[in-house]
Amino acid sequence: MIIWRGWGILVLLITGLCCVPAGLVTEAVLGSDLALFGVSGGMVVAGVAVFFIGQRLNAPRQGFHPQTGQPVLYRNQHTFFFVPMQYFAFVLLAVSAVLLISTLLGLVV
Repeated sequence: MIIWRGWGILVLLITGLCCVPAGLVTEAVLGSDLALFGVSGGMVVAGVAVFFIGQRLNAPRQGFHPQTGQPVLYRNQHTFFFVPMQYFAFVLLAVSAVLLISTLLGLVV
């Protein structure tokens, strides 16, 4: 079960759109043994994209209360598995590092 709030589902979509083509291109060029290098690189790109998009979407915005006219700070809640989008980028980078290291050591077949 996937849990998100707001535009948090973009984490999954961006990761898929970055990792799948990178893995397929790497597999076509270098062979199926090294396809995970492309997936790992795609995950790094996805992490950077998710960070900046999350920063933009979750930035607080200044507004005014419609009845009183007092200034109000509106905060957005775009999360994926209860983690704000911009912080989930670090999870993607950590998974990419683990995937890269395990591929280099030959642990993933």
